[in-house]
Amino acid sequence: MPRGRKVRRIDYGREEMRKISGDISKPTFDSYIKKFYDLYGFKDTDFRVGKSENADYYFPADFAELLALLLRNSSNHPFSRANHVKGNVTASQIQEYYQQICDSIENELPSVFRDLIYTIPSHLQSVMLRDLTSVLVERLTLFIVNITKLDHQGMGDAVSWLCRELDRANFNLFRGNYFNKLAHESNEAYSNDHHKELIEKLYGPKNEKVDDIDRRMAATNNSIDYTVSLLIKRILQDSDDLYEGEGSEFLDLGNKPLLHLLGLEVVPVDKSNLDGQESLLTERTLFYHKLSKEVNQGRVEIAESVLEGYKEKLLTRKSIVEQIKDKSFREPGNMSVEKKKEILESQIKLMQAELAKLEEEVREPQDDSVDSFVAEMQREYVAYYEKANQDSKELKPIVDHFVGQVLINFMNTSGIK
Repeated sequence: MPRGRKVRRIDYGREEMRKISGDISKPTFDSYIKKFYDLYGFKDTDFRVGKSENADYYFPADFAELLALLLRNSSNHPFSRANHVKGNVTASQIQEYYQQICDSIENELPSVFRDLIYTIPSHLQSVMLRDLTSVLVERLTLFIVNITKLDHQGMGDAVSWLCRELDRANFNLFRGNYFNKLAHESNEAYSNDHHKELIEKLYGPKNEKVDDIDRRMAATNNSIDYTVSLLIKRILQDSDDLYEGEGSEFLDLGNKPLLHLLGLEVVPVDKSNLDGQESLLTERTLFYHKLSKEVNQGRVEIAESVLEGYKEKLLTRKSIVEQIKDKSFREPGNMSVEKKKEILESQIKLMQAELAKLEEEVREPQDDSVDSFVAEMQREYVAYYEKANQDSKELKPIVDHFVGQVLINFMNTSGIK
């Protein structure tokens, strides 16, 4: 392929990528793309013609907008800032970055890419971190102030309570993850056993590299930018042939009347313009519309509904201070007689249902499989806990430093300054 040429009109060369990445300069673009490689495990040849060093950059429209999203926000990434030190990164910096990325996804991306990201589990989690990180810092700070400053608060009692609650939280986190993992593995095994031929017919033979990317994209606790990078990597697997110049135009060059109607220059691929100055907005819009038909709209609607429900809860959720100010706060147990009756009646129904279930179990032969299943999960937790303690040796000094800073304030009789 001649230097500076694109395989398809709808694709992007370096100059066009600079423009949609925030109209940045060439040195800035080169700096951002290098940081992208380092952060997300890409190689310099991944976006070059023929996958060879020093060849021209080439970015298929299949993922160019996703890459531009990350490049536009590169300077705000906590690990990409000038003279950054990972040990000095703050929660506020991470929240600020999540805010910008999530806003860009919602407001700047073509709808097909927005919809794709919405269907990935980590998107909702990133939105929640965007909204709640500052709340967590505020509440945790107040907790530290309370246990070190309130005159009649027993520091030992507070630490004892916190240790119990954290122990319970650690077990519940593992328990939920354990059951979700088993369910996922069971579904995957069922699909492999019953739908293998259909899956291979639709998607081709299994590809371990692609499967690994898919598994990582399905993880809930990915950073949103890492999720987008995985999506780019996944699409890159399906567009490799374009880098060898084997792609075909999205709109047929033979249909000249249609191209003229769309205002597109009728030129063969090897004579396409070098600077990408002609407007391709219409053709790219049509291409993205075609891609959108491959997105599961049912999953998009569910994701939108869940996100909307979360936003409504967030808007109506009030801190105790806010409730006291607007006079809606009620002390625990301080409720109307009707509310108390409603709660008691609900509890009675639940207890009656549980009692009936137990009576039925007494009459039937006992099945110990459930108990053995739970016992296995508990044994797994013990093994996980012991291994986690071994693996967290580097983290413990950091936590030790954090707790030490808290206890310093306890030793200071005047409390936190």
